Amino acid sequence: MSKKSKHVLRKGQTLTAGLTVLGTIDGGAADPVYIVWNHDAWCPMACKFFTSTERAKEEAGLLQTLSHPNVVRCLGMLPPGCLLMPFLSGPTLATVIDTSPRRYSVDNALRIALHIGSALQYIHGQGYLHMDIKPDNIIVTPGGYPVLFDLGTARKRDAKRPRKCIGTNLYIAPEECELGAVGTAADIFSFGVLFYEILTGEMPFGVGTKTAPFPQLAAQPKPLAAHRRGIQAKLENLVFACLERDPVFRPELRDLLMQMNSMIRSGPRMWPDNFDPQQSQADLGAQRARARASIQTRAKKPNQDDGEPCRC
Repeated sequence: MSKKSKHVLRKGQTLTAGLTVLGTIDGGAADPVYIVWNHDAWCPMACKFFTSTERAKEEAGLLQTLSHPNVVRCLGMLPPGCLLMPFLSGPTLATVIDTSPRRYSVDNALRIALHIGSALQYIHGQGYLHMDIKPDNIIVTPGGYPVLFDLGTARKRDAKRPRKCIGTNLYIAPEECELGAVGTAADIFSFGVLFYEILTGEMPFGVGTKTAPFPQLAAQPKPLAAHRRGIQAKLENLVFACLERDPVFRPELRDLLMQMNSMIRSGPRMWPDNFDPQQSQADLGAQRARARASIQTRAKKPNQDDGEPCRC
């Protein structure tokens, strides 16, 4: 949905911030991303070059509040609007899918999706919606580890919705396409499209046209078996649940992650078989509640120093 940037930086160009452009990561975006040499840090970094200082500050501020292994870190901002991030050497997930469709076994596709889903669950827990989950926004590191690196469309969960539709056409939830109220279920829809694409190399609703850019508003998702044999019916049902047109019928993300983890048949799972993350989170919440109650109780007790002086 974004327009191509009118500002293009050349290799070897030095910015006023003390950065030299080494190459292009994504030069076609509204806010293009470059590999730069940081002369102060003496290392390469990824630099997202904004034409709007306000938007640069917004995204930097958001990234600085997040700390998750599957979400890119903010290394700071430099004028005139350069957001600095670690340079992650590796292709985007979109490149992996385009050059080698169905590269991942079903088990490895589940692992990739689980990592992305855990990052999304974390972002939701911090009070934000991502609103543009897609393969182009995910770097696959040399170790095969997916990292979300573009949060330019993210917004507070309770924020007033923008006037325009936000995201990338084929991944946008129907309620966002129709400029309706959105919640975490909108990201779950996009996650479902992404997972379908990782498994099959295809889009669930087709590619759309200029006159009908949102096929997800009318078409039904094609069965996974039409593109790939051997996928469990249980897994297909789970993907299709994410793609429900009505957000009320989409699963909660934490329940979705639990079910996905249980479907891994070979190799390591996201967490041990005898471990329940949801139960552990409930225990942690109870511990925090007890700690807060203890602090409040201590605060209500009179200060021992206010009594008579010690006669020891």
